[in-house]
Amino acid sequence: MQDGILVVNKPVGLTSHDVVLAVRRALGLRRIGHTGTLDPMAEGVLVLVIGGATKVQQQLQGHRKVYEATMQLGIQTDTGDAWGRVVQEAPVPPLTQERVSAVLASCVGRLTQTPPTFSAVKVQGRPLYWWARRGLPRVAQPRMVEIFSIELLVYAQAHLRCRLECSAGTYVRTLAETIAQQLGTLGHVSQLTRLAVGPWTLAQAVELGWLSTASPADVMAKVQPVGALHAPAARA
Repeated sequence: MQDGILVVNKPVGLTSHDVVLAVRRALGLRRIGHTGTLDPMAEGVLVLVIGGATKVQQQLQGHRKVYEATMQLGIQTDTGDAWGRVVQEAPVPPLTQERVSAVLASCVGRLTQTPPTFSAVKVQGRPLYWWARRGLPRVAQPRMVEIFSIELLVYAQAHLRCRLECSAGTYVRTLAETIAQQLGTLGHVSQLTRLAVGPWTLAQAVELGWLSTASPADVMAKVQPVGALHAPAARA
């Protein structure tokens, strides 16, 4: 059995653990993990480690990420995304693309984020979402993250779509709320695609549907050697 890295295009609606279980079934192998959670409402690159590659799982968690995100202005949800409960609404002031681009540019650099209430960060041994779902929300320690670049792709009718590159540990949902606040309103992430994790991009990713019909040998043919983690970080 080959050890290595398998890049999967996680579909919307599944957890990262659901993808791990699907690959375990496809390969008949239990020793599989992932290198960083992707929210159920998000899609895109999920990097899995297989067999002996699980030894470098933590090392791989430090790679930069590239996302495309759509943000809806004027509405705040309890989860920070479109799957959450609406908790507050606010008018969206008149905005130009130049104004939106300027606010996005102001977010480039190092900044402090508090992980959202609905996230996998653990407090007192439990993920924050575990506490939140029981009506006992907890607050995690703020963390320093970095936005390396952020580009406005589209702005129209209170929706903006952007592409950003950020450090590991960055919450795009939290960033969206910050951007909305600086624009004078509220907001949440309505759609999120992870385009790249370090050197691994969507172009290399296998579809989850393919895994359900592929043979173990076909799946293993898609597994990249662990040495690939030393490749230069790619831009999606």
